Amino acid sequence: MKGHVPTPDELAEQIVRRSFRDEPPTSADRVLYPGAGTGPFAAAVERVCDAEEWELPDGLGIETNPEYLTEARDRGLTHVKFEASDFLAEEMLNVERFEYVIGNPPYVPIEGLSEAERQRYKAAFDTAIGRFDLYLLFFERSLELLAEDGRLSFVTPEKFEYVDTAAPLRRLLTSDGIHIEEIDHIDEDAFTGLVTFPCITTARRTSEDTDRRETTVKLRDGSTHTTTLPGGDSWASSIRNADLEGMETGVTLGDVTDRISPGMASGADSVFVMDRDDVPAGLDSKWLRPTVSGKQLRDFDSPYTDTVFVCPYRDDGTLPSEDELGTFGEWSEQHRERLEDRSCVEKGNKAWYAWHETPPMQDLLQPKIVFKDIAKEPRFWPEERGDVVPKHSVYYLVPQDDVPFDELLGYLNSPEARMWMEAHCQRAHNGFYRLQSRVLEDLPVPKEWAETFQATL
Repeated sequence: MKGHVPTPDELAEQIVRRSFRDEPPTSADRVLYPGAGTGPFAAAVERVCDAEEWELPDGLGIETNPEYLTEARDRGLTHVKFEASDFLAEEMLNVERFEYVIGNPPYVPIEGLSEAERQRYKAAFDTAIGRFDLYLLFFERSLELLAEDGRLSFVTPEKFEYVDTAAPLRRLLTSDGIHIEEIDHIDEDAFTGLVTFPCITTARRTSEDTDRRETTVKLRDGSTHTTTLPGGDSWASSIRNADLEGMETGVTLGDVTDRISPGMASGADSVFVMDRDDVPAGLDSKWLRPTVSGKQLRDFDSPYTDTVFVCPYRDDGTLPSEDELGTFGEWSEQHRERLEDRSCVEKGNKAWYAWHETPPMQDLLQPKIVFKDIAKEPRFWPEERGDVVPKHSVYYLVPQDDVPFDELLGYLNSPEARMWMEAHCQRAHNGFYRLQSRVLEDLPVPKEWAETFQATL
């Protein structure tokens, strides 16, 4: 199976012990290892059962990679049979149900799938929506194969807790008959050489009423709490134990802004971006726009730097014809070979001197608020001159005319707004946050702006 990431023995044993924590296995129980790889979980089961003097369950490992299958079979494990099968094929539904499902399902984004695979999965799985990842489908299939009172223990990226694509899985995991007992957020580097922000999810199929059943959550800072997970909506605030009571006003940041977007990608910043002192003497200043990167935003503590974009676009966002380029044309001809060697030119049929993205200049050339795309703490800066064209690592938001600029800036930098963002934004490496447009658009805004917005509807 593509997307295989080897599971360290210590982690495999930790997950196995969690699976058997409440009740040891018996020889009458069946355990399933989907995407079995080289058999780390099956080996861990035999080590744990031998150490605790428990009976071995009857195991089945499913794997498509012949090299992994050979290595798994060569382990000489006695309780498990390894089969060369496609775990996501419909035929898997014909096997007997399992008391335990244990594994590390493959992580394969939609770009790693063929068009035929995408269509097959979308037809067969409720969780195959949008830009789905294969591990979401493994969750769904494994729950289908879980026996009554059976337990599933998976280690996966934590992203399924909050990304939009995983909403169907969140609904499935909180549906009648499924109880998520625990989610343990383990070290972000638990897989050697990879930063995956993994978590161990333990769920049980039960005939008992699961409505309002609490889930134990362990965070990476060592804290533990219990929570009731909210169905298909993002679990981020519940998982992170954030107290956001009273923030909802009925109107969000997306309602009171004209745009929340990343800055511009030229496709050749080494050509188009330079210090102002390095601008060639003959290049007319009308082709220059002040710019800022994420690193500069922090270093300068403002969006105003000595760096400029060489920009061929007019104030209305249109691109002049080649015979109108003047001094820009003379300068850019020196870099023509490099500029023509870009995907936006070769595949996107853009003019050789255009940027990778066409800038929405009518929005960019307005007073705006800017912020880093990845930040240790969410922080926002004013760009009141309305002349800075930020680079791709800087996001910008343009308030609507009736929204007070300074008040909005103060609110975005307030403890309340920061707490909301830290509860909802996707995690990045070393505890940083990704401040994405689709998340920030849902940030509740103060009541007085809500009343103004509602009055305009």
